[in-house]
Amino acid sequence: MKHVIRAQLARMQQLRKLTDVNHALTNAASIDELFRLAVDHAAELLAAEKTLLLVANHEGVLELRASHGIEPELAVRLAEHYREPLNETLVPRLAGLLDAQPDRFLGVPLVVHGAINGILVVIRRDATRDVEQDEWLLSVLADQAAVALETTRLTEIGEFRDQLIGIVGHDLRSPLSTIMIGAQVLLLREGLGEAETAVARKIATSAAQATRLIDQLLDLTRSRLGGGIPIDPEPMDLEDACREIVDALALSHPDRPLAVDVGGDVTGVWDRDRLYQVIANLLNNAIHHGEPRTPIAVRLDGNETEVTVEVSNRGEPIPAAILPTIFDAFRKKRTRHPSRSGGLGLGLYIAQEIVHAHGGSIAVSSSDADGTTFRVRLPRGATAR
Repeated sequence: MKHVIRAQLARMQQLRKLTDVNHALTNAASIDELFRLAVDHAAELLAAEKTLLLVANHEGVLELRASHGIEPELAVRLAEHYREPLNETLVPRLAGLLDAQPDRFLGVPLVVHGAINGILVVIRRDATRDVEQDEWLLSVLADQAAVALETTRLTEIGEFRDQLIGIVGHDLRSPLSTIMIGAQVLLLREGLGEAETAVARKIATSAAQATRLIDQLLDLTRSRLGGGIPIDPEPMDLEDACREIVDALALSHPDRPLAVDVGGDVTGVWDRDRLYQVIANLLNNAIHHGEPRTPIAVRLDGNETEVTVEVSNRGEPIPAAILPTIFDAFRKKRTRHPSRSGGLGLGLYIAQEIVHAHGGSIAVSSSDADGTTFRVRLPRGATAR
């Protein structure tokens, strides 16, 4: 009876210790600290003489990331030169390298998302210890380390993502703005030759395109990783925004007649800049894919609960096979004309995300007889997110 009680008390102490270990691993400041804590706690829990942690790199080859009780010269040699494939011969090779007796050698895998990502190894001092108990302890510790490893990696990825967004959103946008302003100043100068004017116009166009790509990539990142595109809705008149976009596009595309037809009340509470982006994306898409020199129609219609926006163009219809994925990011281009290719295929995806952020919907229909029409339905009131 006393033996059973002592065993239960020992098990409870082990569980408490594992809880403390889990807390320490979860709060590790870096991946390297996490690895070091894992081998140190493994040595303590199992009264181990030596402990090693090997983790697979991006090529799937195991590398020594932390050790405990290993001679400094051997540890340096292992860290610099030891590279092992992760297969069934790994354990006997490690045991031979460490000169460990089979009854004292114990290794368990680190499993992340169902895949073996490494191995935690101990060389036990006492071969008479309960092997099953030690294997259970080591397995729990390896599982804790695997979870903490994934958490730490996700945190580091999130920090890198934020840094990248900052670089792309500010540090890259600033020089592009300078290039655009410089090109516009050149275009306003008198006496600029025809060739120089063409170069300045090309610079301005390219800088504007690069800025649009940056905006699209930032929106994609916010949508995929931040729970959707944020909006800041205010009362607005959709007709004013629509006519402003059409007037701007008419200057750069004088060969494409743009007509706006309005029916009913088209005011509501929306994010003006974001809806401007939606309509501009749809109109640019119509210009890009529609038949040259054919008119593009914009129709706004309001009823008691919602406002509908339709953008229609004539030309080659969207193939039926592409329609289900037309709003996907990085979709394949539907144009058959190489000269019209370009961009990342994000315009329609971002338009859809903005419309969804307003609680609305977007759809498309396309045929030889009726042309292509994108239809956006917006409830009159949107909530900030």
